[in-house]
Amino acid sequence: MKGDERIFVDFEPNDFVIRVTPVLDEHDRWTGDMKVGYLTLDENYLSKEDYQHVDLLTNLMLASVPLMDEDVKFRNTLYKYHENMLKSTGKPIITHNEDNVVHLDFGNKQ
Repeated sequence: MKGDERIFVDFEPNDFVIRVTPVLDEHDRWTGDMKVGYLTLDENYLSKEDYQHVDLLTNLMLASVPLMDEDVKFRNTLYKYHENMLKSTGKPIITHNEDNVVHLDFGNKQ
């Protein structure tokens, strides 16, 4: 297992960093589960009120993960929003796949 490797990243003092860790099986394959959380730095210098507002927003983002599992309508709404965001950037969207063929939509059809 490669879990002992650590990568150190430089963050700004006021960053709220969301961490997503896939849960792996004994063969280092993703089980479909994940751990989500966030971290901040002790050097954070936001006011107490600003910190609380950003903290709430961060927790709302994290709460969306289990809510997607529980609420299909919410998950579909997020998915459609994500698709629209990709279309606006020109990145392709996977429309469906058959066997080993992946069909992409580049959003450039008039």
